Amino acid sequence: MDKRAVAGRLSDSGLTSVQFVLAAGLSLLLFVGLANLVVVQYGRGAIRSALEQGVRTGSVTRSTDACQETAAGVASQLLGGAMSDRLVIACSTVGGGMVANADAVFQAWVPLTPDFVVSLRVEGFLEPER
Repeated sequence: MDKRAVAGRLSDSGLTSVQFVLAAGLSLLLFVGLANLVVVQYGRGAIRSALEQGVRTGSVTRSTDACQETAAGVASQLLGGAMSDRLVIACSTVGGGMVANADAVFQAWVPLTPDFVVSLRVEGFLEPER
């Protein structure tokens, strides 16, 4: 048995370092991309909740201003920061109902990935006047 071959293999270090660095880097990019998707889904849910609360308030008060203020306030509490920078909320009355629309753009965290564009609409009936 040749003892030089065994000793040479034991002293070889760093042969897999390039492969490991590439695999670790790609797996981190994948992880960040998946985390970005989770955050975008949270943002969609927060916007939907804000619109629903705005429509509830607007349908009771029969006021588009109250709808918009409530929706914007809830969205700022739930999102805040950079996520709400490109958020536009608009309320209107259509027929016998209150309609709230929101358009938002969430920036992608991974390079070469397009930004996430979100457009939501919530409708509710106006409460009868008393």
